[in-house]
Amino acid sequence: MMRRTIAAAGLAALCAGCVGLNKPAAPLRYAIEPKPAIAPAANSGKSLAVRPLEPARPYKQNVVYRQGPELGVYTTIEWAELPSDAATRALVDALAASGRFTDVAKAADVGIPDLILTGQLRKFDLVRDTEPWTAVCEVRLELRSGPERSFIWAKTLAASEPLATADNGSLPAAMNAALGRVIQDAVTEIVAK
Repeated sequence: MMRRTIAAAGLAALCAGCVGLNKPAAPLRYAIEPKPAIAPAANSGKSLAVRPLEPARPYKQNVVYRQGPELGVYTTIEWAELPSDAATRALVDALAASGRFTDVAKAADVGIPDLILTGQLRKFDLVRDTEPWTAVCEVRLELRSGPERSFIWAKTLAASEPLATADNGSLPAAMNAALGRVIQDAVTEIVAK
C-alpha cells in the first residue's frame, strides 16, 4: 500500500512538471506613453471634465492589425493597458499642462464642470499593407458647455506614423508618436475655443 502511495505521488509530481512545460509564454506588452508638445495658454477660469474615451469594439488590450479588409489581433503581443485608458489619461494630462483650465479631471472627479469633453477611440491599428508598416490612431472628440450641454466643438482627429522597421518591435514608438500628435492637435483646438 505504501509503495502505491509513493508511486502515485511520484507520478503526480511528474505530470505536474510536464503540464508546467507546456504553458504558453506570457504575451509581450508594449507601453503607451505619448509625449505631445503642449504650448501654455491663458487661463479661462473654467473647469473641464473629460469622460473616458469609449473604445471602438476591437480595441482591447491585444494589438490590432489591419491588412486590406482584414482586421485581426495578435495573441503574442498586447498593450500594457487598454489604449482607451492610456489615451484618456494622456489627454487629461495634456489639457491640464496647457494651463487653460482651472481644473481638468475625469468627469467622475469634477462636481459640475463648465465644459465637458467626450470622445471615442476609433482606430489604434498597426497597418501591415503599407510600406513601411504604419501605426494609425484616430479619435473623435466633442466639447460641450453648461448643464444643457450646448455644442461648442467636435472633430475627428487622426495621425499615422511609419514604423522604423517592418516588425512589431518598432510599433510602440510609432504609435506613441501618432497618439501624441492626435492629443497635441486636440489640445490646440480645444484651447482655442
